Amino acid sequence: MKVVVMGAGFGGIASALRARALGFDVVLVEKNQQIGGRAQVFNVDGYRHDAGPTVITAPFLFDELFALFNRERADYIEFTPLKVWYRFVFDDLSTFDYGGSQHDIETAIGNIDPSDVQHYRSLLQESKSIYHVGFERLADKPFHRMTNMMKLLPAMIKLKSYRSVWQLVSSHMQNEKLRQAFSIQPLLVGGNPFDTTSIYNLIHFLERKFGIHFAMGGTGALVKALEKLMIEQDIEIITSNSVELIETKDNYVKSVTLQDGTNLPCDHLISNIDPAYLYGKLLKKESSIVATARTKLARKSMGLFVLFFGTDKQYSAVEHHTILLGKRFKGLLDDIF
Repeated sequence: MKVVVMGAGFGGIASALRARALGFDVVLVEKNQQIGGRAQVFNVDGYRHDAGPTVITAPFLFDELFALFNRERADYIEFTPLKVWYRFVFDDLSTFDYGGSQHDIETAIGNIDPSDVQHYRSLLQESKSIYHVGFERLADKPFHRMTNMMKLLPAMIKLKSYRSVWQLVSSHMQNEKLRQAFSIQPLLVGGNPFDTTSIYNLIHFLERKFGIHFAMGGTGALVKALEKLMIEQDIEIITSNSVELIETKDNYVKSVTLQDGTNLPCDHLISNIDPAYLYGKLLKKESSIVATARTKLARKSMGLFVLFFGTDKQYSAVEHHTILLGKRFKGLLDDIF
């Protein structure tokens, strides 16, 4: 049986590998010249830029992909842990280095507000409880049926998931600078901490549990390692081509037609492309599911603005992740969102 995967970002790559491990013939289709999705690499004027993600917060998920084929991830790509995960620079030029051991973090908190050291411990404990439900029980569950949600509703209510990330953090941390630092995680996935559910605070414990790592050579090197694994496993990779049409019959996908006219019959289709484009442009409106999704996803494509620049010197005061926070926080986020 054949599986076609649209979009070769990390999600598409992982889906292709998992489908192959299940015994399917797999074709991965990517519109760009190189795979990686948002993890593209640009070489401009002698500078190499990682265009998208720059760190890894759950290294075991990549280890799993290689283990599916009895391979060791370390034989393909090296992960090295960062000691400072984030350096926050506030408007008064004071700094807060977040990361390292529990002692390192508590020392840094104490330098800003000693009374919040104990508050941080209680925040970490609540984040751990959210992690056990939000990540271990929910992260790989589909929510396209109401029954799926209803089964987990009691746990969600118990965790007070109706609170925002900001409300959760503020119920523990008292210092305004530390409140900002510990509520920043939703911004990494495009969420506003003032209205994103506190379930996203699980990221805090995820970072604490596994640390934050850098793929040596950049995320482009990680993409290359995964590409090598896919080639070894006979996954067909098509680049510089896109799906232009999805052929369906009786609400089942039968084939896809590519930009160059190639038709690929398939038993299953996995989409890792923009959902609004998928439902708005590629799928025919022949079912209520498609019609509903099309309405809900209208004008909801994901995007961000990234400015790249090169330098011919190193700056010792700049950590791998340096986040500058100005005098305005909530007002600025209100303007952005």
